[in-house]
Amino acid sequence: MIYRDLREWIDHLEKAGELLRLKEEIKLEPDAGAIARALSDVQGPAILSESIFGFQDARLAIGLGASWRRAAMALGLPKEASPEEQVKAWGKALERYPVKTQMVAKKDAICKQNILRGEEVNLFDFPIPRAHLQDAGPFITKTECITKDSDSDWINVGTYRMQVLDRNRTAIHFSGQRHIAEHYIRARRNGEPLEMAVAIGTDPAAFLAAAVAIPRGWDEFGFAGALRNEAIEIVPAETVDLPVPATAEIVLEGEITLKADLLEGPFSEFPGSYSGCFITPVFQIKAITHRDHPIYDMLLCGRPPVEGYYTTCIPGVSALQRELSHACPNITQIAYLLPYYFNCVIQGRWTYRGESRNAILATLASESNIASKVVIAVDEDIDPWNTNEVMWAIATRCQTNTDLIILPGLSNFMDPSAEVDGSMCKLGIDATKPIPSSPRHSVAGWVMPREGTEAWKERILRAMKGGEL
Repeated sequence: MIYRDLREWIDHLEKAGELLRLKEEIKLEPDAGAIARALSDVQGPAILSESIFGFQDARLAIGLGASWRRAAMALGLPKEASPEEQVKAWGKALERYPVKTQMVAKKDAICKQNILRGEEVNLFDFPIPRAHLQDAGPFITKTECITKDSDSDWINVGTYRMQVLDRNRTAIHFSGQRHIAEHYIRARRNGEPLEMAVAIGTDPAAFLAAAVAIPRGWDEFGFAGALRNEAIEIVPAETVDLPVPATAEIVLEGEITLKADLLEGPFSEFPGSYSGCFITPVFQIKAITHRDHPIYDMLLCGRPPVEGYYTTCIPGVSALQRELSHACPNITQIAYLLPYYFNCVIQGRWTYRGESRNAILATLASESNIASKVVIAVDEDIDPWNTNEVMWAIATRCQTNTDLIILPGLSNFMDPSAEVDGSMCKLGIDATKPIPSSPRHSVAGWVMPREGTEAWKERILRAMKGGEL
């Protein structure tokens, strides 16, 4: 299924029973954050709020991707598709890359139904929420930030949080490891501000391509086309030399200032804690274009499960599998268990003693997996996405004096339990069965379900729903 814009995606979700329209008037604070948290906790449908106190024209989309069901649908799969099936679909998109973009004329681009410049620019016309009580202010979180390298034609699209400062300025937070940082540093060395456009409210493929790391130099618009197997429509921006998605609900245009001299944060991060404050540059907005009756697409951050977990977990797994495919060819599956990137599980067809431990170390050292705090190795009979099965493997196949790999003196600035200087300890857990020549206790075999177990499961489940046993 191809969704050409946010509204087509919303309509499809509604028809599939995955979206409710909220007619009752809500307040941006605290209702937006409370609704987003509630639907995430109960795995409920997304919500389109059509009446917001203080806003005459705009609407608010909440939790569009906040479940495995909708994450699957965003990739064009049935909503019952498993995480493993979603990983395979992402891998196929990587093979299809690139699907070239289609440029449309400005007059045909619906993102330009309204064009605001200068004094007309006002971020407070849009329902940008402060999702959590101690967030430093309203944050724009579901962004597609478009920049261009000043020394080449390389265009990058990434997702970075933006704290609203006033009607035409935001802070923008990004780490030095992100591709936008390369663009920013080169522009600053040339003594020029970095032009940027920010798209808000697009089809799910465009956002997914922006939200995760793809290989350096790749075109995110071309990859978004590969995800949906159809070209993304783009159009030139009004005041900056950049392309923008032609069907976006809202587009912000402007420049990132030369200096990083503004205090940004705190912000509610995925470990369930607030970040500290950071010195960041300012995004100065020169123009805003938007569709009639725009829909502001909100993404809740904070303790998972929230939308960010479902939208970036599968791409993260795919990127890690791709990176480890040569160093660890016997890895068969990778999964991230809550809380998200901190807990990584690698399933393998291990063939020699110590292979699972080598895979643990390679995973901890990988560029695609810098945030993981714990990496657990399991065998093929353990579903890495099933927390109960992983914990069973740890309980029955791991000895704490021989099967833990402790690596102190590392860093992860997202870890709320890290030391004041940012240092922390990472852990590998070898929860695999003994391999011949291993000094661990040997067993006579592993108990497997009897023939007919799956058929009995189906009968019992049918009886639980009121049918006959």
